[in-house]
Amino acid sequence: MTAEVASDPVAASPRERGWRWFLVALALLAAANTAPRWTPALALVGGVVRLLLPIEQVVVLTVVAVAACYVVGWWAGGRFTLALGWVGIAGWMLWQLPFPVAGYGAFVRGWSLSLGAAFGLVCLVSRSRPFLSRALTAVAVAAAVAFFGMALGSSAETSLTDGSRMVGREYQRRVSESVIRWQQRTASPSWETFAARMPSAAARAERLASVLGALGTPGSAEEGGSMRSWGPLAVLSPALLALESLLALALGWAAYHRLARVRIGPPLAPLREVRFNDQLVWGLVAGTTVFLLPTLAEWRALGANLTCFFGTLYALRGAGVLTWWMPNRVAVVAPIGLLVLAVVLGPIQVLSMVLLAMFILGLGDTWRDFRADAGVRRPGSLR
Repeated sequence: MTAEVASDPVAASPRERGWRWFLVALALLAAANTAPRWTPALALVGGVVRLLLPIEQVVVLTVVAVAACYVVGWWAGGRFTLALGWVGIAGWMLWQLPFPVAGYGAFVRGWSLSLGAAFGLVCLVSRSRPFLSRALTAVAVAAAVAFFGMALGSSAETSLTDGSRMVGREYQRRVSESVIRWQQRTASPSWETFAARMPSAAARAERLASVLGALGTPGSAEEGGSMRSWGPLAVLSPALLALESLLALALGWAAYHRLARVRIGPPLAPLREVRFNDQLVWGLVAGTTVFLLPTLAEWRALGANLTCFFGTLYALRGAGVLTWWMPNRVAVVAPIGLLVLAVVLGPIQVLSMVLLAMFILGLGDTWRDFRADAGVRRPGSLR
């Protein structure tokens, strides 16, 4: 009996340990989900968050992921009532979304269901694969289903144009709401007093407001409503949606293995151990090539999305390298130092520098395993 259990890679995998970072992630998730209702003083920050999340209701994506995990767990011997209950909760949340059943609302519901179903099927047929491999496969399958679903009944070109217009209108709505809430703030007497005392901070806030408008404002109607006529983040919405889906699947996976007794795979690796197949670098190479070559200008939006998606994955890998190297005492004070730099230099500049540094580290880790001899460089710092 013991040998039989030990031979099963799922049964032999260790348990998730600790709730601290998981609860922090859930708190950030809840905060991002309520970004449309943030106070007018945080309207600009909330507007950026709303543009970074193509599906604002990321909690719904996470609950659908948990439901998919419970269905897989029931198939592996778990309780049917728990799986049925979570499926019911996910269905109720999808039905209660504040969108009509057509247009953008249909896309949100369809993507959520496709992602959950794809992830469940991938988990059923690949019990020994790590989470990231399963999640990437599920996102690819969901993207294929969404593409063929949009192309069904009409030409692919027309469907993609309609889809880009739908996304552009949604982003324009979010930008307009955030700017209106910010204008309510700037029209108050307290803001006038603050601007008089700290004109540089007020000017920086106004520049951020103009940047927010540029990120989501559509182009001219003469451009045909194609994806290239919308703001930068609307163009990158497919890549942002894929990254958001990976995040939701990771939270759903972590939640399931902390609540359920039946395991369906290995636990999530800590950030310091994040790595993936080095062959994914070709996705980054292909995206950069398509984006930069003038002869492939018609495919530049695709190249930008590939570069954004795989570049973010490598930035995450670079964050793992950085946390592996960084002593624990430095890791505690590093966020405070970044906050101070953000006040001095501006949040956009600091965020850009940090992302660039993590991306370079992650990409370099593909050829040079920086963590191979990190234990020698950091004696006593490994836990």
